[in-house]
Amino acid sequence: MRRFFEKISENAPSVDPSYRIGMRVVKTVAAVTICLVVAWLIGSRDSLPIAAIAAIVTMQVTRSDTLRIGIFRVLGTLIGGVFGVLAVFIGSMLPFPLAAQFIVIIPIMLLINLYVCNLLRMQDSCSISCVVIIIIASHLTMDATYYELVLLALIRLRDTMIGVVIATLINMLPNFIRWCLRIERKCTDET
Repeated sequence: MRRFFEKISENAPSVDPSYRIGMRVVKTVAAVTICLVVAWLIGSRDSLPIAAIAAIVTMQVTRSDTLRIGIFRVLGTLIGGVFGVLAVFIGSMLPFPLAAQFIVIIPIMLLINLYVCNLLRMQDSCSISCVVIIIIASHLTMDATYYELVLLALIRLRDTMIGVVIATLINMLPNFIRWCLRIERKCTDET
């Protein structure tokens, strides 16, 4: 047992005193802050975590990776919302007890969802679409109308899009500023 803990401590991460906060950290915190302000302005407390999480997950090192992850995040949320509402619709029509609906319907919907995402070559959307299915399908226990479930799915999509758009714009901002400064230098050099 002692050898086990010695081996773990050898491979344990150490503190890097030379670490400095980089631009990705600054951009992520800026994107989350703006998401929180936007969610507060639209008056939706439930939007706060969804938009902020979408911004955190979307923010990548490069603009192209941020855009790619953001697109897959939005598409995964959309697909998961559709399958989540479908799960509730089918579950409500079954004569099984509620527990059986959860045990039968949700795994089937997850399986179909994963098949569709892979069929469409959207592997990066698989996990978020499964999460959204579970969130929406958890409303099987509530007396929510189909209108309310579709509205919930659309609100999740809106909140995700807020986070994705903000993260993408924040990630592009430094390059935009550099581009503007180059244009300004060219204009001042010509005069």
